[in-house]
Amino acid sequence: MKSLNIKKGIPMIPVIPFLVVAVMYLILPAVGIALQGFQSPVTGAFSLENFQKIFTKIIYIRTIQNSLNLSFISTILGLLISFLAALALTSVSKRTESTVMSILSMSSNFAGLPLAFAFILVLGNTGVVRQLVEAANLHWLDGFDLYSTDGVMLIFIYFQIPLGTLLLVPSFQAIRKEWKEAAALMHANSVQFWLRVGLPMLLPGLMGTFGMLFANALTAYATVYVLMSNNFPLMAIKITTLFTGDSVTQEELGSALSVIMILCMLIVIGLCNLTTKLFYKGGDTK
Repeated sequence: MKSLNIKKGIPMIPVIPFLVVAVMYLILPAVGIALQGFQSPVTGAFSLENFQKIFTKIIYIRTIQNSLNLSFISTILGLLISFLAALALTSVSKRTESTVMSILSMSSNFAGLPLAFAFILVLGNTGVVRQLVEAANLHWLDGFDLYSTDGVMLIFIYFQIPLGTLLLVPSFQAIRKEWKEAAALMHANSVQFWLRVGLPMLLPGLMGTFGMLFANALTAYATVYVLMSNNFPLMAIKITTLFTGDSVTQEELGSALSVIMILCMLIVIGLCNLTTKLFYKGGDTK
């Protein structure tokens, strides 16, 4: 019996290094941040002072609102465009699909500082596109400012599309050609097929992608910081300034804000999973 148990445990041995890394660099830091968020900056004792300060001062309330608005809007629009892009890839040849997937894979890693500088060169005040539009005496970009909320939103939507498409393509590939043929034999049109068969099959992928894109937008930092510095308050930027202030650091307050950001991600991901479960149960919560 002992030898049998040992044999069963052998396949788990390669997983041990990953578990150690996860505990050391994910679980323990998260627990440490959570504990520090509930510490008083003065006495070090357990206190809700940090959270009270966050939810009563307008700067922190506006920071949370900006982060959630930017994340939700960019995720919804990015998911919509990604859905259409993934759907289009189902009708191309395997060679074209492979080429596009390679481009998307590279584009999904093009973020942070390089992405910010690329947009500055293209759509900045002296960017290439702006110069060409002005030279042609056109007024397409007169009301657009890259260094504003609209500019940040555009960049966020842009970097959501490659990741969203990469995540949705496998879900579209799981829809078999035979299902479409069977639906056609039953005199179902394309709209009926997608409403009754396609979208229900895609729902887990859509919800999972929504959660990933939301977390991707909520934690974005470098791109916004290059464009706006501290002039556009987001949770990721505010947390960094609280931990690395030029004169005074407020680590307890930064930890509390980090806890709020983590909770926002967990709530959205949990709601996505719950929506999928309720859909397949027909709305029955029992």
